[in-house]
Amino acid sequence: MESKIINRKRSQLFIHVLGFLSIFHFLLNQLIETNTAVVSPLFGISSYFLFLLAMAKMKERTLQYAILFAMNLYIFILNVESLSPITLIYFVVPIIISALYNDTKLILILGLATAIEFTLLSTLFDRFDTGNPFSYTQLSIVIFILSILSITLLHSIYFSRYWKQLELTNASMEKALLSKEGYLQLFFETAKDAIAVFDPNNKIIAVNPAFEELYGWTSEECIGNTLPLYPQDMKEDVERRTLDVQQGKSYSLLETVDLRKDGSRFHALITLSPIFDHSQKVVATSIISRDISYQKESDKLILQSEKLKLAGEIAAGVAHEIRNPMTVISGFIQMMHRDPKHLFPEYTELIQSELDRINLIISEFLVLAKPQAVTQKKFSIQQALEDILTLFGSELNLNGIELKKEWQEDFQVNGEEHHLKQVFINLLKNAVESMEQPGKIRITITSEKHNKFSISFEDSGIGISEKDLDGIFEPFYTTKASGTGLGLLVSQKIIREHNGTLTISSTAGLGTVAKIILPAY
Repeated sequence: MESKIINRKRSQLFIHVLGFLSIFHFLLNQLIETNTAVVSPLFGISSYFLFLLAMAKMKERTLQYAILFAMNLYIFILNVESLSPITLIYFVVPIIISALYNDTKLILILGLATAIEFTLLSTLFDRFDTGNPFSYTQLSIVIFILSILSITLLHSIYFSRYWKQLELTNASMEKALLSKEGYLQLFFETAKDAIAVFDPNNKIIAVNPAFEELYGWTSEECIGNTLPLYPQDMKEDVERRTLDVQQGKSYSLLETVDLRKDGSRFHALITLSPIFDHSQKVVATSIISRDISYQKESDKLILQSEKLKLAGEIAAGVAHEIRNPMTVISGFIQMMHRDPKHLFPEYTELIQSELDRINLIISEFLVLAKPQAVTQKKFSIQQALEDILTLFGSELNLNGIELKKEWQEDFQVNGEEHHLKQVFINLLKNAVESMEQPGKIRITITSEKHNKFSISFEDSGIGISEKDLDGIFEPFYTTKASGTGLGLLVSQKIIREHNGTLTISSTAGLGTVAKIILPAY
């Protein structure tokens, strides 16, 4: 393709050369009276304008032949009009030009045409005195033209193959380069990891679509700007790493926390690399980052599962052993409390209360133990909630708590009804106990995607701090003075056994929302 473009440019140049020489020849006729050539410059000028009109529509090879034979005919007409054989020397011009096209066939045809024209000029127009031997000038002209023709012909034969090989090599290298650049660009555009390139001033010069999707910034917002891609509390570490990379150091698979455009944080796995030029000078830096929040969440779930397993093992080993002596102690305490001669009834009442609390902890322990044999059945979530609210009605009225129920559709589930009721009881108790003064509790049932539904328990209590919110599902972690720290852990376990999820969101001072998502039957 490039060779065709070059030859096209050559043809345009030769057309303008023909036009310029023709116009110059015409003007020369006006200055020199002895010049008898009239038809040839007019032929050249008319050919020039015809070429200009037809150049865009003519094929490349046709245009080359037309230009060279127009020049050759121009020189033939000039020799017909000329009184001197010296003008024969101009026949070398189209021959030399044809050599620039590296076309042996074209040179041979042009040489044959020149030989025919020489014959016509020597016989019909008597440009050579055939009755007398050639003069030195005439012989020199013939030898010169033959020499030029031979040189151009040999040049074309010798170099045309080499030139074509060179063109093929260049074309192959160009394709390889374009292919390499294309593959690199394709990789950059389609990579699932976010990629950004920075200049020495830490301004972004390129980002890929994955970067835009992960960080929330568009390409137009990124290019040429320095963006806040990290939390301010990590500024010192980020600036230190940036300086190290600009000095040639690399960081591979580094876990950090980055910042999105909306201000939200996420866990990222990043690789920082310097980009060197041919002199091994750092001219840019790159960052490849991957969102590993899901991995962190998975690790957290695995850790939670291990803790749950540990708690279950403790429960299996301790609960039954404690309950046996507890039963004996509880029986004797009750006998002592009923004895009218007992001197300290308030003490035995307190002991019995604490024994009941220990029994509650043991019961929750048993739930955490090995999976128990359960009988799953289809039941109504709305009816299960109504049963629980009936039990809690008096407590809600006693504490001045307003209950609001929001559900229009009843959902059926296949599971263990008593276990799910235990979850509802735990969440309602937490909501009631979170209120230091009369407030509101709202329970909603909403349809979700993929044949699921959600149950939300929203209270107007004191809420949970961000620090405490991170540990609410930890074993024995509680913010209540009389809590065991096992209620939410047990509830989470039950919901997972029903292929659902339990999430807690809260803002200190504004209340808490516990949301359960379960698959509908």
